[in-house]
Amino acid sequence: IIVEIEDRVATVKKVKVDNRFESVWGTREKVVSFGFDYCYWSIDPEDPKYASQEMVFQDLGTMVLSSAFKGYNICLFAYGQTGSGKTYTMMGTPASIGLTPRICQGLFSREGASSKQSTSCRVEVSFLEIYNEQVRDLLRQSNHKKPYTLRVREHPEMGPYVQGLSQH
Repeated sequence: IIVEIEDRVATVKKVKVDNRFESVWGTREKVVSFGFDYCYWSIDPEDPKYASQEMVFQDLGTMVLSSAFKGYNICLFAYGQTGSGKTYTMMGTPASIGLTPRICQGLFSREGASSKQSTSCRVEVSFLEIYNEQVRDLLRQSNHKKPYTLRVREHPEMGPYVQGLSQH
């Protein structure tokens, strides 16, 4: 499998070599392209297309903060195969903090800087993982060895929600 990223398009090529005698050197490619609002390459920091945590925050986090301060609920969603960098992008490391801590810093520093007496702000946070079709609450302390799995439901007026998901 070959993955190429150019601008906002990720192209995945699955290359198969024919095993017929007459076309030993021939190949067949199955090419699938995906368009995204944002598409990042964060493997090699020396690569000119490398996307730093700061770049991801400037592209996505500032929009999220702006929407939150306009009164909208916000949701961050990271999708990809195991080992593709979702946790790193969302949480980061102490040396290179990720999107979630940067947004939290932005929420609280902006709210603290607001001098309006009539302004109020309520922040609730939930953090979940969907892995192998199992939903887990990443902020709920569990005394069990096996993680507690949650169920996704749909409210007739409010839409989808995760039953039992903790809010902090």
